[in-house]
Amino acid sequence: MLIEKIQVWGFRLLENVELHLEPTATVIVGRNNSGKTSLTDIFDRFAGEHGPKFRLEDFSAGTRGKFLEAKAHREAGSTPDEVLALLPTIAVTLTFKYDLTAGELGPLAPFVIDLDPDCSTAIARIEYAASSGSLTTLFDVQEAEDGGDAITHFYRGLRETLPQAYRTNVTAIDPGDPTNFLTLEGTSALSALIQCGFVGAQRTLDSNKPGDTAVIGRLLGTLFQTANSLTAAEADQALVANLKASVSKIEQTIQEDFDTMVKSLLPALSEFGFPSLNDAELRPETSLNVETLLSDHTKIFYSGQHGVHLPEGYNGLGTRNLIYLLLQLEAFHKAYRARSIRPGAHLVFIEEPEAHLHPQMQEVLISQLNAAIKALSAKYKDEPVWQVQFVISTHSPHVANAASFEAVRYFLSSPRGTAGSRRTKVKDFRQGSITIEKKDRDFLHQYMNLTRCDLYFADKAILVEGPTERILMPRIVRLVDKELASEKKLGRQYITAIEVGGAYAHIFYALLDFLELKSLIITDIDAVRFDSSKEKPRWVKCSCSEGERTSNAAIHNWFSIPKGQQISIEALHGKTAEEKLTRYRSLAYQVAEDGSSWCGRSFEDALILANPDLFGLPEEGDRAGHAWEMAQDLNKSDTALQFAIEKPDWSVPKYIKQGLVWLSEPPWSPEDPSPIVERVDEVPMDADVADASCSQAAVEDTSQRFDR
Repeated sequence: MLIEKIQVWGFRLLENVELHLEPTATVIVGRNNSGKTSLTDIFDRFAGEHGPKFRLEDFSAGTRGKFLEAKAHREAGSTPDEVLALLPTIAVTLTFKYDLTAGELGPLAPFVIDLDPDCSTAIARIEYAASSGSLTTLFDVQEAEDGGDAITHFYRGLRETLPQAYRTNVTAIDPGDPTNFLTLEGTSALSALIQCGFVGAQRTLDSNKPGDTAVIGRLLGTLFQTANSLTAAEADQALVANLKASVSKIEQTIQEDFDTMVKSLLPALSEFGFPSLNDAELRPETSLNVETLLSDHTKIFYSGQHGVHLPEGYNGLGTRNLIYLLLQLEAFHKAYRARSIRPGAHLVFIEEPEAHLHPQMQEVLISQLNAAIKALSAKYKDEPVWQVQFVISTHSPHVANAASFEAVRYFLSSPRGTAGSRRTKVKDFRQGSITIEKKDRDFLHQYMNLTRCDLYFADKAILVEGPTERILMPRIVRLVDKELASEKKLGRQYITAIEVGGAYAHIFYALLDFLELKSLIITDIDAVRFDSSKEKPRWVKCSCSEGERTSNAAIHNWFSIPKGQQISIEALHGKTAEEKLTRYRSLAYQVAEDGSSWCGRSFEDALILANPDLFGLPEEGDRAGHAWEMAQDLNKSDTALQFAIEKPDWSVPKYIKQGLVWLSEPPWSPEDPSPIVERVDEVPMDADVADASCSQAAVEDTSQRFDR
């Protein structure tokens, strides 16, 4: 039995989200303040140890105004049911998938209310809502004093009346008929149905004084408490019995020693008239609490030499974090096994497991979790494997990129339309990635894993073609920022720059659109001309002044050029800014500098044309051709380092500067007019020049530069 889908309503940024879970581990990624922690929090509120406790601030900003709307309708004479329907709620709906041939449904049985023999799903809804009888309590707020803000006063009063008027309801819903539902008494059915474990991001592993913390040691008390229950496994109960027996022997020894010591005091006490005939004999008795001994007085040490062992606080935080995670899993597992009736589903939320772990360990973390499940389950040979689903939220590209695309859920915080109001959208890669061809999907996954790409966490992205642009990009950003307003400076935004090559950039288009990530694609115009003078006529690289068409795959894909057709250099020069723009992406390739008609073919000759004095570019003749020839003699790495470090000031090529100015603006919002333009197909090339060797040569050329 597994949780197939989670839906959340009305909780903080999670105003209305749907999240499909993987059978083993689901990885939650996204920028800061995108609602990842809220997903953990709402389960902690509903299914945690302390019971549901919500505050006014927990209601989504987009739904909070319903309190005022309901109040107005109540004052206007609406019925209690009508007012109740207007009030906001916080709710979680869980869709379970179960085996029809399993026989007994266990704790899921109360939630299976459909009559369809072929239905293998069940739906449970947990809702924090008001009742019609509690409306008076909810709205029993004194009017604001004269001159006070009535709305602010009303919300201040709600903070106190909400806990009294709202309560948790658990409902079973028919998957085939949402109008058929059954409200269950109390929350006991929910407690039996789902068990949750939480490993928070703040694990307090470090300390100002080395050796003071014993976070790992205290977990032993929790493990003992679980093993001490009547429903624990026999092996665990036997271990507890042995611990108690050992402590009992210690108590007996202490009592005997103390008894001797007390009796030795009696001659001295007799001088004070004690004991008298009416006084009982003194007898010491020492009682040791095993759980307290383990949690408060047991620490983990790391083996050393010559009997000198290192305390828990002396070891590296990464090692301690890993041990802590494993011990927590052991505690969750034993708690699961110790239940008299096993829960229908077991969810374990792990926040930022990458804390203090080195990159290689982060990469294998998810696979090691699955191995840990098998290892822990192997201790119970006669029982089924531990049915646990992990929900892992992370800020680590190493963890995120190691997971398959299908296991990734991207949390995106976007404007809701109301000023200052935001809400989360969940982008499901299992559903979204089907729009990407498998070979491209495999390429993206391998590329992101190899390059530690952080597209999941950036606010904006820059895709560059080669190493020169990648090395120079920080310097270019600083130069462009000099002319931007302070609130738009790129240096103040979280922008990731990745090198993808002209032959591969277009593979990222679908991914960037899916992430709704504002991105600038900087590529080369890659002019080529047809050379018929050689034994084997072919397309060769040349300057833009001689070029007939482009060999750039990213440009062909951007303008939707049909296979077998081409686009001319002249046509590219005629493209408008709008045609180089979509909702989330902008394309930048070489254009002529202001006051000039000459255009570069690649970044290097565009740099020369933008800085003719620095390179001694001749003023007469074909300047594009001269720049192209000069660029052939430039060492790419040396040029990049020279302009990145040694030269204090120079002109950024116009096409890059225009693109970065566009990137500095706020991302496109659904409320903005759509910037999407229709693509115009180019006139097909003549059949005698449609040589496939051009595209192949372009791919080989770009891939070589990409590899370097």
